[in-house]
Amino acid sequence: MPDTTEGGSIRAVVGGVHGSDADALLGRASRAPQPTELVVTPERLHRRNLKRRLAEHATPRSSLRLTDATTIADDLLDGVGEPVDTIDRIDRLNHFETLLQRKTESNRRLRAAFGGDLPARVETIAAAHSRVGELTGWADDRLDDLSTVADGLPGVDARDTADVVAGVRALEDRLVERVAPIHSRETLLPAAADALRENPGRWRETFPAAERLSVAGVSAVDAPLHDLLDAAAAAGVTVTVSLRPGTGPDIAERLSDRLDVEPGRGVGTPGARNDTETAVAPGLDAAEFVADTPEGEARVAAAVVAGHLRNGVSPSDVLIVARDAGEYERSLRRALGRHGATLAVWAQLPAERTVPYRQFAAVCELLGNDGVDVEGLLEPLSFEWVPPQGDAEEGSTAWPLSAARVGALRAGLADESPDPTERSVDGWADRLDDAVDSGQVPGADAAALRTFLDWVREQPTAPEPPDIHRTFEPLVESGRETALPAVFAADSDDLSRTSRYARALSRVEELLTDTRAKYDEWLAAGDVPRSWLAVADLAERVVTTRPGRREGANAAAVDAIDATDAWLREVPHVVAVGLVDGVWPRRVESVFPEAFRSAVVKGDSAAARRLAVPGRWTAAREVDHLASGLGAATESLAVTRYRRDREGTAMERSPLLSRVSADSVDESATQSLLTRGTLPDALAAGGGGSR
Repeated sequence: MPDTTEGGSIRAVVGGVHGSDADALLGRASRAPQPTELVVTPERLHRRNLKRRLAEHATPRSSLRLTDATTIADDLLDGVGEPVDTIDRIDRLNHFETLLQRKTESNRRLRAAFGGDLPARVETIAAAHSRVGELTGWADDRLDDLSTVADGLPGVDARDTADVVAGVRALEDRLVERVAPIHSRETLLPAAADALRENPGRWRETFPAAERLSVAGVSAVDAPLHDLLDAAAAAGVTVTVSLRPGTGPDIAERLSDRLDVEPGRGVGTPGARNDTETAVAPGLDAAEFVADTPEGEARVAAAVVAGHLRNGVSPSDVLIVARDAGEYERSLRRALGRHGATLAVWAQLPAERTVPYRQFAAVCELLGNDGVDVEGLLEPLSFEWVPPQGDAEEGSTAWPLSAARVGALRAGLADESPDPTERSVDGWADRLDDAVDSGQVPGADAAALRTFLDWVREQPTAPEPPDIHRTFEPLVESGRETALPAVFAADSDDLSRTSRYARALSRVEELLTDTRAKYDEWLAAGDVPRSWLAVADLAERVVTTRPGRREGANAAAVDAIDATDAWLREVPHVVAVGLVDGVWPRRVESVFPEAFRSAVVKGDSAAARRLAVPGRWTAAREVDHLASGLGAATESLAVTRYRRDREGTAMERSPLLSRVSADSVDESATQSLLTRGTLPDALAAGGGGSR
């Protein structure tokens, strides 16, 4: 490697709740003509939180470029000439489905691990492929290390691990042949690292003023990221890896095992090893509430929030955190509603379960089939189909049709035969005429269905990519103009259904663009026919690939977020829910045997210590989440749990609470909170200390 730069360094810093590392990063922010420091965070919301902290301190940040590792790698490879064709998860699954149908030795080994129908297990096999990429970055030496670790396991575990690794390694080789050597994050980052090692001056050419690279708030340093950081340090860059309190000590301890340290390079791990039971909320005593059931827990958490609001606290100064906020959305929204409070859940929108998306899918199914039964015919109307503006006579029909009117159509069109009859659109038009003549369907309802059938006839049977927008954009707009006001009129005071419906319409708009691009690409490759059913299948693949977390913005609402997303946030009052064993922390799940995961995590051998540790494989990641959530509190902290789940099974206190200085709130004080709204003294007074 040409020695054209002075040696840089890699420094691992284990932070506390928010950590001196974050404070140091904020302290380095300044005004500069070009960024002098690249800052990588694992989540989009983490970047948002960092921007918020900088704004709160009125700190200029032009010296910092907030980015991600793939963007840095893309920039470094720009102009190198190496073919880069990174594919998304949908394309990867499509390639895997094709490859898994072949009769090969590697697929035989996968069938031994996953069962006979490999395409049906494509999601699970793809997850195993991703884990091996994280462990090794697909580097031959690390793959050999992985095999060495597997060979040292007991018989069945060794065989199962070897079968999975051999199978997904063959899939990776075939992906390289079918797509390009650089086709994923796991191949992109190591390729950028190789280019940087060959020409260390490329860093300065790409980022002229950037002398520092900081990775902030991570719970894992996988092999691809490790390679990029190592190459950057070799190119003279000062690299700082700011680790979180749960996973940080072990990551820092193993960095030296995984780094190829050269003369002049420094690898520092200040503060790397700390007490494994370090408190995650130093300076605050938590009030611990126990309820009988999850619903009772939600009522207790809502009562704590309401108590703060009655004491004059702004909704923006109270934060609810959970391991998975989405799981608590319904019960918390209901419980807070009893107090007249509004909840805004910052979570991924499950678009596939929303009315606008289900309408989209139902229309595609109807357009794509030669014949449908009465359910298939009326399903779009059940999901509030509204004709495009101008397609219906003014005042002739109240759109969207009510459930009662759709039910009346269903009853009037149904056959006496027990087996549902499938008809074409024209066949259903004839059946409608007969039903009207016989008095089975009222004239007004018939007019509405005829409007729908006329619209269906106008749509192309073999859609081109632009037809996706031509067909569905007017429906989205009519939904916004007609259906959304109807939802608003029937909504509760917190407008939660209206917010969800509006977000879903926006998500469907994005879906149209994403699906059109993928449909165009797959048509050109001959992977799909021109069919609305193909459009529906692609849309389903796109919609189940979760976008970044989204929020229902509402300044008058109390935020509920995943605890990990509270990293770097500061609010006076935090309520953490779900501190139940099995809920928080969650059980580690993986396709790999527990013995293999344990060997990698413990690093008992030299080969194991050279492998990255996937964050999902260690319970310490749960500590990181808890530290981010509880550490956001500056004045008071409450934690809640329940004794029995909805099936009546006894649930134990979360072991993570051993890291929290918590005072139990007795039953009488809890009942006083629920019945009279009286906060315990510690919470009412601000919470037992301050940071």
